[in-house]
Amino acid sequence: MKKNACPSCAPRTAVAYARYSSAVQRDVSIEQQLADIRLFARREGYTLVHEYADHARSGFKNASARTAFQSMISAASDGSFDTIIAWKVDRFGRNREDSAIYKGKLRRFGVRVLYAMEPIPEGSAGVLLEGMLEATAEWYSRQLSENVTRGMTDNAHRCLYNGTRTLGYVRGPDDHYSIQPEEAAVVRNIFDLYSSGYSAARICAILNGHGVKTSRGKHFSPEAVLRILRNERYTGVYIWGDIRVPDGIPAIIERSTFEEAQHMKSKTVRHIEQNATDFLLTGKAFCGLCGSAMIGDSGTSKDGSRHYYYSCQAHKARKGCTKKSVRKDRLESAVVDFVLDVVLSDAEIEKTADAVMELQAEELKSSPLSAMEAEYAEVQKQIDNINNAIASGIWNSSTSAKLSALEDTAENLRISVETLRYSQSQLVDRDRVLFFLHRFTKGDRSDPLLRRHIIETFINAVYVFDDHLKVVINNVEGNQRFPLEDLPDDPPSCSDNISDSVPIVTHPNTRVTIYRLAM
Repeated sequence: MKKNACPSCAPRTAVAYARYSSAVQRDVSIEQQLADIRLFARREGYTLVHEYADHARSGFKNASARTAFQSMISAASDGSFDTIIAWKVDRFGRNREDSAIYKGKLRRFGVRVLYAMEPIPEGSAGVLLEGMLEATAEWYSRQLSENVTRGMTDNAHRCLYNGTRTLGYVRGPDDHYSIQPEEAAVVRNIFDLYSSGYSAARICAILNGHGVKTSRGKHFSPEAVLRILRNERYTGVYIWGDIRVPDGIPAIIERSTFEEAQHMKSKTVRHIEQNATDFLLTGKAFCGLCGSAMIGDSGTSKDGSRHYYYSCQAHKARKGCTKKSVRKDRLESAVVDFVLDVVLSDAEIEKTADAVMELQAEELKSSPLSAMEAEYAEVQKQIDNINNAIASGIWNSSTSAKLSALEDTAENLRISVETLRYSQSQLVDRDRVLFFLHRFTKGDRSDPLLRRHIIETFINAVYVFDDHLKVVINNVEGNQRFPLEDLPDDPPSCSDNISDSVPIVTHPNTRVTIYRLAM
């Protein structure tokens, strides 16, 4: 698919993005990441116009907490650059869902993401390789999270401070929770006002009028007031996850005061039941008649049972489309079965593995490692020459300054060379590709998590007609959605079963495969 042109930036204009997480003890420093990115940009002919860096920010948790990242995404919409260069895939983000969302936004702005230490080839195999690297980063982050969680669980059983900042409490000298008197007075005031008939909105206005701040130093909102009113910790219950320890922390209010607030809240707060049904094809299913999104919908039958559907958004809005709704389980099962039976057949898996290997071999030919090693050797030679001169009695302030600068350069190059050597030693081998793909085929196809991973990894778009589907395989560069207007007519040989693939060239470097499935 042809990307949107960046409207105002000069060609090959880029920004750098670096990040490290405080939870990772061996993370490469921001400075080293930026140094590698600058080398990559210079080598590839990019002009860096800005450098963004998030210090001690997790790549797995919600990306909204990464302020520099959010500033970069916002700047991308202005058209001041056409490329973002991150150090490695996991620096952009370890959460695949967040990464996909933000890369989608960037594609709409005409901005792509490159990685200085992990070049990703273009085309279908490149999409697969990038997905595998993102999956590996997410797995590592989850493993790290599990290790941290084990330590925090042990803390919780002993009622120790676990990093949760709650208004009214601070970390005591013995690592247990202690009451912060001024904040505790605010908590008691909130409960007293609520018990006196004040609404959450009115309490919020009173607190903000007196300049009182939340535990995060922000102005109060009605939601923040309600969170305090339903926080059982204030009665002395230590809570962390599923662990509850009565009298585990000092109480700020009486149990009776808390219960009274819950009783009043149940009468004044309308609880809205959230629909927990997970529509796996959201954002990927579209109406075959008009191209509108197929959105999650539900209805209740005469016997009271609830059924779930995908419905055309235009039809729901009465905008003229006549597309009928499709049962959720029927549509999702058809797509998942198709991927497992056709896209992940043994023959197709072998072809994909071969393609990944060929592209990796091409990338190694253009690797900067040899040039970096030669530059490192040249700098070391200059250092040796200066040291020899010093041994001969030649020494002055300029010699000292030059030696110091060369030693700094050599150290940066040494780290870059070692990092790139390690990165290349971790390249995906053919067996790993086969294992990654066969992992999908060995699972239980009714498993919701497996079904989600299959759809996220392989499906670009599903166009739903009344009697058939057209499924676009996720091998479009950049994962842009293939539009309805570019869908082919059915080939003459098309039957009620899965047809032969229909290749369609829409751009010199882009090829997509579309299948027709009977419904």
